[in-house]
Amino acid sequence: MDYEELRPLVLESLKNSAETQIINLLNDVERIALQKGYYQNASSWSYGGQVTEHKMPKEDREKVREIINDLVVEGILGWGINEHNPGPPFLKVTRYGQECINKEGPQPYDPEGYLKYLKSEIPNVDDIILVYITESLHAYLRGLMLSSTVMLGGASEKAFLLLFESYVNSITDGEKKRDFKSKLNLPIKRKIDLLRKEFEILKKNKQLPKNLADDLEIQLDGICNFIRTCRNDVGHPTGRKIDRSLAYANLRLFIPYCKRVYDLIEHFNSLTK
Repeated sequence: MDYEELRPLVLESLKNSAETQIINLLNDVERIALQKGYYQNASSWSYGGQVTEHKMPKEDREKVREIINDLVVEGILGWGINEHNPGPPFLKVTRYGQECINKEGPQPYDPEGYLKYLKSEIPNVDDIILVYITESLHAYLRGLMLSSTVMLGGASEKAFLLLFESYVNSITDGEKKRDFKSKLNLPIKRKIDLLRKEFEILKKNKQLPKNLADDLEIQLDGICNFIRTCRNDVGHPTGRKIDRSLAYANLRLFIPYCKRVYDLIEHFNSLTK
């Protein structure tokens, strides 16, 4: 199994057992993997003289140990469970880790699960968006909050540019369409302002389906500006810092934001058929 496949299994095990030992965690991850249908055709093996047999290959058990070390670095896990057992091989989910693991929905600390959920919500999500959001997630795991925020801003900007292009293509008035096409190279801030005004007109004239018009300012305009502002602030040498909670919130907001963008893109594309 790949590292990315094993990581969610480790997190699943920790959700059920916040205090554990390395060997117990390794064995529990193997148990979960077997339940999910992995290693069915693998040959059993055991460490010399031990009764317990394993089907998870040694190289995959080493990957799990690597994941454990990464989770410690990320602050999800800590060594030791109490003052009497303060270090390895004992492990305990931290308070921050508990907050992450117990929250529902896609989680930034689980890139594989996050990306899987994003693709399930938006099957045709653009490859460039995936490149940037993947980079953002891995930067978040490594504690690189400025990098994570800048990459997330790049993903959101690409989504907005696709929306802007789809809207321009849907315009039926020839003169207006030519005018908007002449603005394709404007800075992103100008394009956001233009599209905001257009959406206000569309909503006023009831030219948007209700499910797209409801809370549009909150779902699209507000979140788009929030991510863009963070990206611009940290993408220049302003000295601004981004803490983990803000980077986490940005990543959590991105999927519903991107989903609303793609729903609008689909609507405008349907007008050109």
